[in-house]
Amino acid sequence: MKAPIFSHLQRVLLVTALLLPLALAGQSEGGGDAAPSGSRAQGGLSDGGRVSAVVGANYVIKPSDIIEVSVYNEQDLRQTVRVESDNTISLPLIGAVRVGEMTVSEAKELITRLYDRDYIVNPQVSILVLEFSSEVVRVLGAVNSPGIVMIPPDRDLMLTDAIAQVNGISRIGNSRSVQVRRVERDGTTRVLDVNFDQILGDPNARDLPLRDGDTIFVRERIF
Repeated sequence: MKAPIFSHLQRVLLVTALLLPLALAGQSEGGGDAAPSGSRAQGGLSDGGRVSAVVGANYVIKPSDIIEVSVYNEQDLRQTVRVESDNTISLPLIGAVRVGEMTVSEAKELITRLYDRDYIVNPQVSILVLEFSSEVVRVLGAVNSPGIVMIPPDRDLMLTDAIAQVNGISRIGNSRSVQVRRVERDGTTRVLDVNFDQILGDPNARDLPLRDGDTIFVRERIF
């Protein structure tokens, strides 16, 4: 998915939203303990570190997601199951089915075929994602409320979104020196140095989409 390009008006509004806390920081400096982890998570953390949400047919099912599978007029086949670490779930009659890394739509088609093949004529299968395993980034350093930010299940979390959710860069923060640490799939760590001012001020600059496990660190200004 391509990162969106902000219009000039959107950037002006976003700059205002992000930099307003800087003007207020002097009134409360020294009095703000970091909020508990997860307090800024979209939708709120539920028991077990998961978030309830409504997702579309293109949502990709992941291990530890909890889904409900039902077949119209077949109450005995209605199951609420957790996706195992090997991406499978266990369903009545058809046993283990690998649905992890499939979209909801693809999983529905697969389960429909399996029931239709040997057990039910023209089964009407539905899948509802009840809870999904949380994906998060950490925002640390010179921001007003450092902590954890949830990645929405149905869209990218951009760097500007993450900074806004921690109430912006603090009075002593250097918005020209933001570091994003990312662990790649091969285990190597990549460090991205970002000029946040440029993202906000340059109409041609692209925002940065974040990934699960990213750590954003805002350095302090040198006075």
